[in-house]
Amino acid sequence: MFFLFVGCGGKFLQFGGKVTTPDGQPFTKGFVVFTNGKEYARGKLQSDGSYKLDSLKDGDGLTSGRYQVYLSSFQDNIGTEDTPVYKSDIDLKYENPDTSGLSCEVVPGGYFNFTVDLQK
Repeated sequence: MFFLFVGCGGKFLQFGGKVTTPDGQPFTKGFVVFTNGKEYARGKLQSDGSYKLDSLKDGDGLTSGRYQVYLSSFQDNIGTEDTPVYKSDIDLKYENPDTSGLSCEVVPGGYFNFTVDLQK
């Protein structure tokens, strides 16, 4: 479990972070998603593994509260066009908020960084 203190004025708190692979390289395929069951915010992974969360508009962040965190990864088709077979580059546990093992508490008054280090 991770705890994070996030700060900014207003209802939405700007928020971002980075995702790295088990060998320390940036993970760049997909989105990081924060959800509390009613709301969600997501951030597209960039070429350096960083992301900024969007709720209603680009970069607005998310509201305070407890969130489960998971990844929505782009999957590669290792089959054919007629018979697609999709393979994820990460352990499938990270693609479900109930199995990812990632969560955080977002409260006003702190820093906006949540780093995910993917494990094998």
